[in-house]
Amino acid sequence: MTTTELISALAEGKSAGKGRADEVAAYLLQQGQEALEQLWPGLYHTDAVLRARAAHVVEAVAKQQPLWLQPYRKEILHQLAQPNLDPAFNYCLPALLGQLSWEEEDLPLVIERLEFWLQHLHNQFVKAICLQSLTDLSMQQPWLQQEVLELIHQHMAKGGKAINARGRLLLKQLQKQERLVE
Repeated sequence: MTTTELISALAEGKSAGKGRADEVAAYLLQQGQEALEQLWPGLYHTDAVLRARAAHVVEAVAKQQPLWLQPYRKEILHQLAQPNLDPAFNYCLPALLGQLSWEEEDLPLVIERLEFWLQHLHNQFVKAICLQSLTDLSMQQPWLQQEVLELIHQHMAKGGKAINARGRLLLKQLQKQERLVE
């Protein structure tokens, strides 16, 4: 499929849903890494619904093939993952940051972005995703675990069902990781 055909597929369906994003993700996974390049312009589309659906596809691909997104890491971090996060990316970019492997020089900015969104976005689900991504990063970077533990406890103390439920799971995950290291 060309970029135009992928965007057309993403445009189908009700604006409130994800349309055919799952089908597009399955198609890209079937076609291979090179096909992802055809979708990429969708992340910059003027229509917020199409940007959100393109981001959903990228996240779905990253869940199964995170290495496919490695060439796009710098662009994701420096152009898409801005402090004033595009609302179209609220649910996908925070998750994506936790799924990718980062170079040491980029890690402080990744952590800074996730912590900024955790503090400034009001959606509890997005905050839970940020905590999940920080936990995922701390599994790769043990020096980050203490800070992440404190953030989880801090946000659980503030309340919110999504935060508390995810926080309990993340604390168990970190405790299990700690036992493996000992």
